[in-house]
Amino acid sequence: MGKPGGRMGAFYVTCLAGLANAVLIGLVNTAAEQTALAQPISIRLLALYILAFAIYVLANQTSLRRANDFLQSRLGELRLRLADKIRHAELRTLESLGRGRLYAVVAQETNHLAQNVPLLVGAAQSLFLLVFCLFYIATLSLVSFLVVCGVALLAMAFFYTRRKALNKAMISVHAQESEMLDSLSHFTEGFQEIRLNSDKNDALFARYVQIVDDLQSLIVGIGGKWVVLLLFSNAFLYGLLGVVIFVLPGFFDGYTDVIYKIAAVGIFCVGPVSAITSAAPLFTRASIGLGHVFSLEQTLDRGSAARVSDSLPSESRFSGFERIAFENIGFSYRDESGASTFSIGPWDLALSRGEVLFLLGGNGSGKSTALKLISALYSPDVGYVRVDGEVLTKDAVQEYRELFSCIFPDFHLFERLHGLEHVDVAQVSQLIERMELSDKVFYVDGRFSTQNLSSGQRKRLAMVVALLEEREIYIFDEWAADQDAHFRTVFYTEILAELKQAGKTVVVVSHDDRFWHLADRIVTLDLGQVVVPDGSGLP
Repeated sequence: MGKPGGRMGAFYVTCLAGLANAVLIGLVNTAAEQTALAQPISIRLLALYILAFAIYVLANQTSLRRANDFLQSRLGELRLRLADKIRHAELRTLESLGRGRLYAVVAQETNHLAQNVPLLVGAAQSLFLLVFCLFYIATLSLVSFLVVCGVALLAMAFFYTRRKALNKAMISVHAQESEMLDSLSHFTEGFQEIRLNSDKNDALFARYVQIVDDLQSLIVGIGGKWVVLLLFSNAFLYGLLGVVIFVLPGFFDGYTDVIYKIAAVGIFCVGPVSAITSAAPLFTRASIGLGHVFSLEQTLDRGSAARVSDSLPSESRFSGFERIAFENIGFSYRDESGASTFSIGPWDLALSRGEVLFLLGGNGSGKSTALKLISALYSPDVGYVRVDGEVLTKDAVQEYRELFSCIFPDFHLFERLHGLEHVDVAQVSQLIERMELSDKVFYVDGRFSTQNLSSGQRKRLAMVVALLEEREIYIFDEWAADQDAHFRTVFYTEILAELKQAGKTVVVVSHDDRFWHLADRIVTLDLGQVVVPDGSGLP
């Protein structure tokens, strides 16, 4: 967490650094004037210079440290807030966002701010320095001050209008970078497919090249616009110096006495002006990045589950249920325009404690969608879920989800047993041996020794985790599809029987017709509709 007053403290110290810098310019001009008049430089002037120099160094260092500490604490809070919203978001929200956009916002945008803190703070110090230099010019010559301010305002107006156009172009960079990340992920996630198909491999790479080229062209175009602004800022400063040095002396008497001081200040300002203009695109990118963060947070907030409390009760209100009924359930996938692309339902179904239900159906019949509706990973568009007659409300959804342990085809295997940190190591080892993996993997120091396993072995390791969770309902979506004949038999004849004996409710998506007789009930999904051949859909 950031310290109270950290932001204002950094502001004041940065202001002090700019002031000390301006004082140094004034002292240098005074010393130069005394030297030009053959006057000895006083000890008092030297002492003031040393004091101002010390203040400048210390304030500059403190400013960078405080600003860095303040910004890093805020970025840490931002990352934690985003992660918290992501973990509480609904599955459909995350699916619609895509990994590329999430990674681009959470990683790239926040890292961009963190990496450019010194440049942004340096630019802030340069801005304060320019303000103090203007005040110093005003003490030397009010006419020069008015001329400089007038011309500077015109230049700022030009700079602002050009930069607005530049900002619009920079907004499109984020979308292009997200598309690049999504395209890049296909090389790793679809590696097997592209190595087996050279045409697909070449086409994917050609698409990636096109995206990178478009991004490069976009950034080069933005860079060209920025070069114009950068050159303008420096040319403007030298042009202003020319007016001050060559034009104003002809119109005002006595101006020549201070002209070299103003010229020295102007020349000294070249560096700060360059620092500010160079940091301006960083500031613009940071501002746009924060806009993307805000947009992401709004999307996550709109698609997040209702949270009545940050902590769940030690025991779910649905623990020990006897019957779960799904009534008139309907759900549709929709595109960005809101048009339905695939629908299932409405259908009715029920689950009873301790039963084994097999869910059948061809590809595209809606089985995986139905399982996500059953486990409340998806919220139905229509219909109700009743647990022992009680309608499932939004505030109770997470407690309901705690009933389930699911292994989907796209499951993620964590290397650590998150949420099971105090599990008995001997129990874990026993289950690993039960899954016939003891020669492949072991559990040590709170983590599995490896995940470098075949797809079937990874599913067995996921089964270890599921059994350790001791949930009341288990969902296995084509779990046996990647197992050899021996372990497929073990799954249907032993593991399912043990779960049933323990009073667990099990829902299995299966295509192994030689084991269908082991189910208590069989339900078929066809084109999103539940078909119950034996009339036992609702026990």
